[in-house]
Formats: sequence, structure tokens, C-alpha cells
Amino acid sequence: MKLYLDCIPCFQKQALYATKDLDNQLRAKILKKVMYLLYNIGWELTPDEIAHKVYNLVRGETGIADPYKEIKKKSNETVLKMYPKLKMELKNVRKKDRLYIAANLAIAGNIIDFGPAFEFDLEKTIEEVLNKKPAIDNFDILLKKIMSSQSLLYFADNAGEIVLDKIFIEEMLEAREKPFKYISFVVKGGPIINDAMMDDAHEVGINKLPNVVFYRLGNGQEGTGPNRRDDDVKEWIRQHDLVISKGQGNFEGLSENSGICFMLMAKCPVIAKELGVNIMDTVIKCQ
Repeated sequence: MKLYLDCIPCFQKQALYATKDLDNQLRAKILKKVMYLLYNIGWELTPDEIAHKVYNLVRGETGIADPYKEIKKKSNETVLKMYPKLKMELKNVRKKDRLYIAANLAIAGNIIDFGPAFEFDLEKTIEEVLNKKPAIDNFDILLKKIMSSQSLLYFADNAGEIVLDKIFIEEMLEAREKPFKYISFVVKGGPIINDAMMDDAHEVGINKLPNVVFYRLGNGQEGTGPNRRDDDVKEWIRQHDLVISKGQGNFEGLSENSGICFMLMAKCPVIAKELGVNIMDTVIKCQ
């Protein structure tokens, strides 16, 4: 996805939020450096590529590798507490409806996003999402792919949210009545905002899914993994029958590829405009 001008002030807000626990003098210094970076950088880059540079700058200035570490841990713990109740509620749903509800439940989890720096209520969001249809609803296409595919590539988004991704994948396996040959679960190879990393995936039990392996996307730092636009990632996509992308960041970096089902909540006007939906609409878009 191309960069919109509205993304520029959003990066500044993200830098402010990421440094909210620091003293104002240091925050001012960091914000000035972010502004200088944004002024001088080429705006032909994608939003996620610029985000990598902004957060690398913040890490370098603060010396804090993962400012969202505790937030991510708390998010995982909060949603794990909800897991037994959500699983029980799904068991009481007609079998033919369970996978659709689980898909929408996973999308509702996309509200757990500290990048846009807004307040959210997960339980309220789940209720609202499950009582409306996605603005773009390609679930029928997604369902056919789920039932016929041998391999699944799943681009995860945020910590906490991945508990609901786990439920969705478990419901896929129930509907298929057989495992995938392999599930490739993609996390971040280094910290950025509250994006899920390997520790988060193990904390919530993604590693216990059958035939699961892990891939790592980079955070802009050397050795953390490829960028979403790299040939390695394009090859991952080609190697899998079913590819699911969760969240706005993955949509920004992967939307130029075909053969992907995007599942997200449009939490900002830029993403909403790109998709042709309203802010806070949910989307299941297969292309």
C-alpha cells in the first residue's frame, strides 16, 4: 500500500505514545528527530517501512529495546482469561456457523492495537463485531480455501489478538476434520509496537497447534527477518495454498500481492479509504 500524507502525523503520534513514560525533555528530543527523519525520508516507501525507521530511532534514543513488552504480556494474559468462556460459547453454536463466528472473533481481536494510540474495550468490540457483518465479506471464498488447502500461512498481528487467532485456527481444524500438512505462523523477529513475537506465540499456546512452524518478519533491524515486500516473503506466499493476513500493518505491506485473504478492522481513515469502507468496519477480503 502506498503512503498517504495522513500517515506522516500518525507516525509522530506513535512516537509520542511509545515514549509516554519518559520525561518531557527526552520526548521532545525524540520527537524532533522523528520529525527530521520524516522530512528527509523518501515518501515512496510503504507505511510499514517508514514505521520501522521511526521505531528504530525511538529504540536508539531511549535504549529500550521493547517499550511495549509489559503491555504485550498483559494483553496475552487478559485474552487468555477469556479463552475458556469463548470456546464454551462456540460449542453452543450450530456447527455450520462456528467457523464464521470464529473468523469474526479473530477480527474483533484486531482492536488490540497500540499503534494508533486510542482507547479500546475488547469485550465491547467482540459483542459489536459479532452482531454485524463485515463491510467486505469474502468468507465464502475463505471457507473454500480452508476446506481444500493443504498448507496455511498465517500472518499474525498483535499480542493478545493471537489468542483469538488460535481459536480461529482451532475451528478451522474442527471444520476440516483433519490437520493442515503444515501451519506456518508468522510473527515479528524483533519488537515493534505491540506486534506479536515468538515469546507471545508460545505464551498463548500457538506452538501446540498441530504441524505448526514459525516464520519471522523483520522489524527493520538487521537479523530480525525479511521485510514484507522482500522476495523471501513473496516466496512464502507462493509456497502455501491458503494465506491469511491479519491487521492493518500486514495489509499495508502485503496488499500488492494476490492470493491473500486479509482480515482486519479499519481503525484509521487511511486504511478505510484504501478499502472503501468506514472507520471501524471489519473486513474479510480475499484477492
